Amino acid sequence: MKAPAQILVVDDMPANVELLVRMLEARGFQMQTSLSGLQALQAARSAPPDLILLDINMPDMSGFEVCQQLKADAQLRDIPVIFVSARDQESDKVKAFQVGGVDYVTKPFLLDEVYARVQTHLALRRLQCQLVQQNDSLADQVAQRTQELTQAWQQVRELSRLKGDFLRMISHEMRTPANGVLGLSHLLIDLCPPSDERTLYASLFEESSARLANLFEDASMIADMDALTSKKHDSLEVQNLLAQVQSAFPQTRMAIDASQAPAPFYIESQLPLMLKALKTVLLLALAFSRDKDAAHVALGSDGQRLCMRFAVDELALSSAQAADFFTVESTARAQSPAESMGLAPVVACQIIGSFGGALRLIKGAGCTGFVEVAFPETANPEPDTPD
Repeated sequence: MKAPAQILVVDDMPANVELLVRMLEARGFQMQTSLSGLQALQAARSAPPDLILLDINMPDMSGFEVCQQLKADAQLRDIPVIFVSARDQESDKVKAFQVGGVDYVTKPFLLDEVYARVQTHLALRRLQCQLVQQNDSLADQVAQRTQELTQAWQQVRELSRLKGDFLRMISHEMRTPANGVLGLSHLLIDLCPPSDERTLYASLFEESSARLANLFEDASMIADMDALTSKKHDSLEVQNLLAQVQSAFPQTRMAIDASQAPAPFYIESQLPLMLKALKTVLLLALAFSRDKDAAHVALGSDGQRLCMRFAVDELALSSAQAADFFTVESTARAQSPAESMGLAPVVACQIIGSFGGALRLIKGAGCTGFVEVAFPETANPEPDTPD
């Protein structure tokens, strides 16, 4: 059961005090009384009430002074103070509110009016206390959640560091024995007499050697991605970037549709890394296309993102497999036409992500879809001249 509110009545006239006490006790309130300002301050500090009814004209200390001292005390400042006075000048009422009063009742007062005002300010006080409690609770929840997120972020960073250390270690530790195996294999192939089988094995060996070297390089790049992308960024024009990618694959026809794109179309990145990523994106699109010598790229904007979409028409993956394609752990990638690319798609995804972009493999109807490179749309700056 909720305890009744405690009200302190302060007035140097005992008759006024007795009248208010009788009336409010009959309404279920617990009453305290003081006949002077000093007594009122002592009583409030000893047992803080829920509300104070305060007279103005008192011999030792006026009600204004009492209210000022209450509001100067951190433990008492939030207690609502209703002035009850025979003074009805406008200036008195203004001063009562200036010193911190919440209401003003003029004597002779109506008991129902006093009761209504007391009820109103007690209700407001309860709501204020509830709001403070809710804010405190919310602040505690925010602090706890912030701590949890900080810990989670530290764990993610630690896991990222461990992953980088692992990839770096694997890349380093496996190079030496791999070089030995490759060197010995090369020697053995050279010792074989010329034949069609020797030519076939030599070709397979060279292909596997190149894939293994690329795998070591990609693993090292994933491990060192933070350091690689921390250097100064350049403003790179996308169509110029795609032209440089095209020149690296002269045998590939690249059709670019820029009708839906802003012109010019810039992204913030580093030229060598972004070229590496886009070359991988092109090879990935070709791997999932029937025509291995032609690529179709659409440039566009939805008002928030600038997109490059490489169309594909031989995407036999499910939507879930496509969404997981660029993770290191993806099994779908190792069983897809892009299997020979090794970790290159993962490296491309991390490069693009490091510069605020996103790389996705998006499933369409049937075997259609596209490889999408998207960056947040920003104002187009003047392009920098890369070093």
